[in-house]
Amino acid sequence: MSSLERFVSNTDRDVYAIFNLPEEVIAVIFAYVSRSPLSFRENLARLLAGDEGDIGAFGAGAGMVAATQAVASASAFHERWVVNYGHASVAEHASVHLGVERVSRLASAALELANPFLSFTEYSQRYQGPQRGAYYLPDLTQREAELYEETMDALYDSYLAIRQAIVGHLAAERNLDLADEKTARRLDRLAFEDARYALPLATLTNLGVTGNARALRDAIVLLRSSPHAEDVRLGDAMRDEAKVVVPTLLRHADPSESVRQRPLGGEPRGDATTPVRLIGTVPNGAALRRLAAAVRPGEELTHRTDRELLGLVQSITPFGPYDTPPAAYHLLRYEVQFDVSEAAWHQLLRHSRRMDFTWSEPGFSGGIVVPPLVRAAGAEGLLQEAAERAAAAANRLGAEHPARRYLVLNAHRRSILASLDLAEVCHFIRQRGKPDAQWEIRQATGFLHALVQGVHPFAWLPELEGGS
Repeated sequence: MSSLERFVSNTDRDVYAIFNLPEEVIAVIFAYVSRSPLSFRENLARLLAGDEGDIGAFGAGAGMVAATQAVASASAFHERWVVNYGHASVAEHASVHLGVERVSRLASAALELANPFLSFTEYSQRYQGPQRGAYYLPDLTQREAELYEETMDALYDSYLAIRQAIVGHLAAERNLDLADEKTARRLDRLAFEDARYALPLATLTNLGVTGNARALRDAIVLLRSSPHAEDVRLGDAMRDEAKVVVPTLLRHADPSESVRQRPLGGEPRGDATTPVRLIGTVPNGAALRRLAAAVRPGEELTHRTDRELLGLVQSITPFGPYDTPPAAYHLLRYEVQFDVSEAAWHQLLRHSRRMDFTWSEPGFSGGIVVPPLVRAAGAEGLLQEAAERAAAAANRLGAEHPARRYLVLNAHRRSILASLDLAEVCHFIRQRGKPDAQWEIRQATGFLHALVQGVHPFAWLPELEGGS
């Protein structure tokens, strides 16, 4: 077997995988294509032969020492092309995987919003119950820390009481015997979903993060430029650990003073009467013409009737559950106001790759969302008391104290302005309109579905699974 075969899935076909190489070396191979007429395989063979830096030993399988030499050679290349000449797209070919553990839900949201080209998998409070004491403790004076920790403990008590009330309600409603351990555990897992509305944003979470070096660098700059200490520490740690994999491609990841000085979002709306409102879009007639023109770009449609235009639009729909929406759907946009709980906001921000968001800071002014199951279990008062306790502790800390943000509950409303196109409306409905979706985000999906159909009845949308 030649040395090349250790790194490519085949040596004689036009499509092949490249593997078993450090990430910065892979980025070099892809970068050469813009400066060399050779194939990726041929450029890799040159690198292995030592024609472009000393990584031939790595091809010979000389272990960690050779791998270190390979990265050093790749780093020299990136120093020249990425850092000095600004050829930053090269960094998109180097991927980094990070485990991020024991950060607050507040910081996890900041990370997930830091760049749309990062991918995440996060611990789910819907299916796992957090342990007592599993919360982030910010920098506080002794007196502040005592208030903070006492409040966190009381909120966890509220969470447990609501969880127990839901379990009792479900058992009575379904005529089940809680003496049976399997039944009790099953109902307890169901109760996680809505009892977690009493948990604060200080609650710890874990994430898996994957992204290319360019996106990761931009995210790290945002985090390190944050006015919030936890975000800065998270950005510092991510930079330090990612540099083990891409030591050169994370250059210029220093905090930015201009980013630091950007104003924070305002308070959540206190007068929201519906979780979703359509703020703006193209009027119906103009939207039909825009979509039809996108179906047949370059064709003169001025004299086409609305019926003919509708026929053009209908020619690209419907599409199957695993098909991407037609390209024309990207040209019709909507501005949407969401006023949803922090719990639902964490579901919504999973769509940050396709939606553009601006958002309020977490706060108490928007009130709380009470899950129907909490109300049915007679536990609404417990949730209200938890919200009042959290707000009282925040007020004692002071209006400008950064730690007050951690006391906001999953139940408190967040105000979000989203910009999305018709293709993402379809994607959102498919993902969040499923029967097993989190109840509040599914409810918001139903509102969005109705709003879009109301303003643009010609637009084909997937149906909510299981009905609205």
